[in-house]
Amino acid sequence: MNCRFYLLFHLLSLLGLFSLITEAKGSSFTKGSFTKVEILQYRDEVKNLFLETMDNYMSLGFPYDELRPISCVPKMRNVDDIEDVITNDVLGNFTVTMIDSLTTYAIMGEKRRFEELISIVRETYSNGFDIDSIVQVFETTIRIIGSLLSSHLYASDPSKIVYIEDYDGFLLDLAKDMADRLLPAYLTNTGLPVSRINLKKVFQGIPGNIIEENNVAAMGCPMFEFTLLSYLTKDKKYEKITRYAFDKVWSLRSNLDLLPMSLNPQSLQIFSIITGIGASIDSFFEYALKGAILFNDSELYNIWVESYRALNVNLNSDWFYINGQHINGQLGTFWIDSLSAFFPGLQVLNGDIEDATLKNLMSLKLWDTFGGIPERWQFQSHQNSGDMNNDELLKNIVPLEWYPLRPEFVESTYFLYRATKDPFYLNTGYRILNDLKTRFKYNCGLGGIQNVITGEPQDRMESFVLSETLKYLYLLFDEQNELHASRDNFIFSTEAHPMWLTPEVIKDYKVNGFFNDTRYENQLKRLKDNDKRFLENVRKKGKASKGLIGLVKSLFKEYNNDETSDLSAVEFDENQYINKNVFNLSCPITPFMQSNKNDGESLLKSYLLSNFDRLFEIDYRYNDTLIKPAHLKEYRPIELEDDFYQLWMNPRKSISRPASSTESFEIAIELEGNYELTKYKNGSVYCSDLAGRRRIRIEKIQAGSIDTYGEVVPGKTFTNVHSKDVTSSSCDLIAESYSHAILYRATSIDGIPLPSNGEILISKGVILSKQENIEGGAKSSKLLDLFGLNQDDQMMLDCIPIINIRFI
Repeated sequence: MNCRFYLLFHLLSLLGLFSLITEAKGSSFTKGSFTKVEILQYRDEVKNLFLETMDNYMSLGFPYDELRPISCVPKMRNVDDIEDVITNDVLGNFTVTMIDSLTTYAIMGEKRRFEELISIVRETYSNGFDIDSIVQVFETTIRIIGSLLSSHLYASDPSKIVYIEDYDGFLLDLAKDMADRLLPAYLTNTGLPVSRINLKKVFQGIPGNIIEENNVAAMGCPMFEFTLLSYLTKDKKYEKITRYAFDKVWSLRSNLDLLPMSLNPQSLQIFSIITGIGASIDSFFEYALKGAILFNDSELYNIWVESYRALNVNLNSDWFYINGQHINGQLGTFWIDSLSAFFPGLQVLNGDIEDATLKNLMSLKLWDTFGGIPERWQFQSHQNSGDMNNDELLKNIVPLEWYPLRPEFVESTYFLYRATKDPFYLNTGYRILNDLKTRFKYNCGLGGIQNVITGEPQDRMESFVLSETLKYLYLLFDEQNELHASRDNFIFSTEAHPMWLTPEVIKDYKVNGFFNDTRYENQLKRLKDNDKRFLENVRKKGKASKGLIGLVKSLFKEYNNDETSDLSAVEFDENQYINKNVFNLSCPITPFMQSNKNDGESLLKSYLLSNFDRLFEIDYRYNDTLIKPAHLKEYRPIELEDDFYQLWMNPRKSISRPASSTESFEIAIELEGNYELTKYKNGSVYCSDLAGRRRIRIEKIQAGSIDTYGEVVPGKTFTNVHSKDVTSSSCDLIAESYSHAILYRATSIDGIPLPSNGEILISKGVILSKQENIEGGAKSSKLLDLFGLNQDDQMMLDCIPIINIRFI
């Protein structure tokens, strides 16, 4: 009876029957209960914040690109120094704040204002973007072309709230005008674009030093917007030119399928050997998956699968992806950057909710600590940190100290809420909204933090604050938004512009698409002729790196069979290109999904707050670098917000996992053959022969120690354990002389965590079938040459059994 009464009382409070009166508009609800009334109020607060800020921009900032939120004056290009790329890259004198924000009006259903802004765009750019400005190609693509395309889709779609009956398609014409001004950037000897271009004069007056380097995201990712432009205009040149560049970028990967972050687009000289998921490379992964979905493109999907697998095998480190060296995967830096906070949202799109949850919690802890996410955060303290005072230590762990209200954390929080419906994410959104209103709102707009250590404000409001940050926050609280009920299979661009294609448009493009621009036809022909000569060189040498082999394979499609029939001597394994998806894209049911509960009490509690025993693991694992600045000493952690915590925490289940007392290490294995991995529902994985590159985390356990899972290792684990290697005599002496005080256990493979009862299963039949004859008639297996095998079919390392890697 007591339990039933508790549940009834809690349910009634959630329905707002036991409520307190809030100050906002006199609405009645229990704060933190996230009833419909409360959520709608937060949605409206976000909307009002956006509308007020945009009104300020239009009255004080327009027609310039940005409005300074504190000083209330426009922020303009640095016309005195064209090499000031930090300022000038996105400030092209093309009212970027207004254009980039069009789709936020559309998503909010602001039809009248949407039409008004479109009319202003028409008047302002009646002659297109004939502007003498040097701009960055990538940023201009995602902010200007992306918004114009998405706004065109909204204005021309009768099913949308902001549909305009007499709309004539001029936004699409304007997007085409901008694309034609950017496309010459691809007229290089490699087909990879230079980073910047003059909208009016092309390359005239551009200093060579500001176009000699470009990052892989900027070189590959205009493919997404430009391909959509091709579908909508039927002109294939935009897709062909930019897709060639995307594929060319992917061909430059290392044998580990990792890309360097930046290089010279003309000479292909690498500038940065570092790889990761953050700045300079982030959108490459994003558009491989999103492009595969929007354009139903299996080749893009293969790129996503291979690149995501490589990230997990080489760089996945529980709570974040490290920055590694693209050649060998080894640690490259001790910091991660704020843009990597977008990746959990992409993982949700891939159906990998559990790992997305971990990565997003890292962003939350950074917000808890610094009141925002610093541009870079050092996860490992300096070796001499013990001699530093608090201020010195903070400067060391935050090498880039600003937070310009970037959207990535809000973006991932939105996607995780859509996938799980855990109110934990609504509470996160509420805190961010409250911070925007109380910490980041100034007289004329929203400003970030110039220095998270001192709290110094930033007198700048980039267009992404309005086009992304507020948009995702609004959608988090707008359950009934038309996008959430849409059957358009829409995809958000990297700048949060919704994109979709109808079956009619797809068919029209496939049937009636054309490519008749001689300039770009000749460019592609020249590039392909160069590629043919490259193919011949590969044939003569007989070998090539994996990345170059990938380019060879893609080029087979470009030439007739008789032109490439003599390439059979090239040594490469056709099977390595068979698409084997590591993860299921069908969004598997996981415990993290709030709707996946079969008891009433669980539905009334946050899973993360009540059942996830690692919620505070980051706090103690990184306590030496998660140091709260003095000005935030009273700033409460989001997850401990009083109203939310009391309502959504289950006191019987909210128990943190004890810290482990064991040691762990990682082993890397690289064997010939196809990479295979099947993940079972119980968390175990099957790898027929461990072929490909593998990374396995091994835990050294002893009786009575607290293991990775927070459990005490029982003594019975060590009974009846055998050390004799059935494949060789190398462990005979140890097997006869010693009893085991230490055993090994695998806790993850290729970035995939194993549950406490999980196993890695290997096919004994496959391993034995691959044995080779050696001198004396004996048999040899490369895997068993590296590891032993005991009579219980457990793999052994240095004569110590790994108790959950088992041959079957």
